[in-house]
Order: sequence, then C-alpha cells, then structure tokens
Amino acid sequence: MTRNTTIFLLTEAILAAAGGFILPIYVLYFRQYQITIFEVALLAAIFEASILFFEIPTGLLADRFGRKMSVVTGFLLFGLSGLIFILQRNLGGFIAGEIVLGLGEAFISGAGEALAVDSLPEGQSAVLLPKLFVWRSRVRIIMSTIFMLAAGFLYTINISIAFYPILIGGVLGTIGAAFFEGQHATQPSPVASFFKPLKSLFRQISLSGALKVIFLASLVANFSFEGVDQYWQVLCSEFFNINIRTFGFITAAGAIIAFFLVGPLVRRTAGGLSTVLLILLVAGAIISSLPNVPRLILPLFLVLHFICKELIAPLFSISINSIIPDAGRATFLSGYNLTCSIGEVGAGLLIGVMASELGIPAVFVLSGSLLVIFIVIAMFTFRTALEPSRRN
Repeated sequence: MTRNTTIFLLTEAILAAAGGFILPIYVLYFRQYQITIFEVALLAAIFEASILFFEIPTGLLADRFGRKMSVVTGFLLFGLSGLIFILQRNLGGFIAGEIVLGLGEAFISGAGEALAVDSLPEGQSAVLLPKLFVWRSRVRIIMSTIFMLAAGFLYTINISIAFYPILIGGVLGTIGAAFFEGQHATQPSPVASFFKPLKSLFRQISLSGALKVIFLASLVANFSFEGVDQYWQVLCSEFFNINIRTFGFITAAGAIIAFFLVGPLVRRTAGGLSTVLLILLVAGAIISSLPNVPRLILPLFLVLHFICKELIAPLFSISINSIIPDAGRATFLSGYNLTCSIGEVGAGLLIGVMASELGIPAVFVLSGSLLVIFIVIAMFTFRTALEPSRRN
C-alpha cells in the first residue's frame, strides 16, 4: 500500500466513526427538538439535495485544481456543520447544518478515493484494488461499530452529545487529509477541456452495460434504503416499543458480521455484479417485511438488512474502479455518488408524504417491493453485463 491509501483509510475511519455515532440516534435527536416525521424526511432530502447539487462541480474542481485541496476543504465544512447542529437546535439551524454537511461530503467524496486508487503501483491495481476496498470496508465497520455501540448508551445520558463527533471528525479529518500526496493540479483551461471528464463519464456509461447496472441499481437501492434509514428507529421505538439502548447493538451486529463476510465475498465474486444484485434482492425482501414480523424477530431482520447494506458498497466500488479510466476519476466517482444522492433525494420527500398519509409501515413495504421488482427486471435485462469485469 502507498502513503495515499494509508491516509485514505484513516480519513474513511474518521468519517465512519462520526457517521456511526449519529446513525442510531440522529432521528431521535431531531424529535427531541419538535421535528415532525415529515420534517425528518425534509432534512434528509435537503442533505442529499445539497450533495446532488454540488457533487459534479466539486468533482470537476478536484480533477482540475487538486484532489487534496478538495478533501481538506470537505473536512473543514464537515466540522463546521457539526458546530451548526450543536449551536442551532431548531429546524432552521438543522437545515443549515444539513446543507453545509452535504457540501462537505461532496468535496470529500470521489477525491480521496481517486487519490488512493491512482497511487496504486501500475500493473498491480488488479490485485491491490480489491484489497484496498476490503480494507476500507473493514475499517469503516470497525469504527462505525465501536461508535454505534457507544451512541445508544451515551445518548440516554446526554442527548446534546449527538453531533459532537461530526465537529471533532471534521477537525481530525482536516489534519489527516493534509498529509495526502496531492497530484499536480493542472492549469485552468478552456471550458470544453474543463468539462472533458464529464463528457467521458456519459460516454463510458453509454458504452458499458456493467456501468448501467451499477448506476441504476445504486439509484434504486438508495431510494429504498432511505426509507429504512429514516424510520427504522421510529418503527422500533414507537411501533414495537424496543429499548433505544439496543439500537447501537442492532446496527453494530450487522456491521460485525459483514466484517467477516466482505473479504471472502470479494474474492469469490471477482468483480462480478450477479452477487450484488442477489444481495439487493434479499435486502428488498427484508425491507418489505419489517413492519409485519414479530417483535422478537424484528432486530434480527434489521441486522440482516445492515449486513446487506454493508456488503454491496465495496462490491460496487471495486466494480466501478475496475472499469473507469484514471483520468477524470474524481469526476466519475462524483457522478456515481450523485446518482446515489438522486435516489435518496427522490425518496426523501416522497417517503415523508407516504409516512404522513399512509403510515410508516407502508414506507417499508413499498420501498422494499420497489427494490425487489427492479432487481428482477435488471437480472433479465442486463444478463450479459453481470459477468466479472476487470480493467485491462
């Protein structure tokens, strides 16, 4: 591994720790400050919309003016958002925090990953690329598990602690990202040249069936997962009366099991997409069944859901980085992250309306059913694209 891959794993650990801490409790934190069910969905939609709006511009800036600069800027904004969440505990403050957090995520996403992947020794990327993303997945799991376990317990002691890890993570991430070996930023050039990576993105997608599968499946999966992310805590606490202290254990259990599965699964799939779609199919079936399972079984089904969600991320990352070229990689990865954000933004307000009009259980049934239907169609439509793919 290289210096950049080491720093990349460090920054991913920081992001996972901060995200893992707030995952089991952030909706409960919002609810403590009179945020309604619809407003919870609105905040999620604003966050994802800010990522969507800034994703491609920040990717182009990273490829043109420096990926290291992009990551450092992103972590500064990440920390600033935590400060806003801490100081402004009302809907307006939370909206501002979500926008700044989304902008920070947009600057970070794609740039750090591109720095790490492009630093791999030429001729060894086929071997080192899977190892890099297996390690990233495991680092994320370890850090998020530790902080998820702590979150439920600490939240019951002091609810104000919820967003302190975002502030601290922003500071630590800024320091860590400063040690990246940045590629030489190119001088500003004509507009046509500046947007060349974006044109390459669309051309690559149009020519590759595998990329079509990755982008479409990620779009639908993120749409479906958003309903679970927003309302599983409410489902457990308000519909099934499950103790809040167990929430961290539920998310951590899924992460720990995924930790042991990710390495063998990556080696077995060898960049193929069939396994990813099969995992998504199972995830969709699990999501749709959550409101109707017995109370004692619900935590188990949630654990299975979190396992599926943890496993598909490295599989998609390996597949997409095996296909795309080095030039414009940050823009391409930003385009992929934008696609994921479109799914989450599309779900955000829609599931808020669904939850208000039809009830929270309907959100899970409809979201899971949509994912199942799409995967079945994709398996028949893109059969030739589901074989393992490797960059030459």
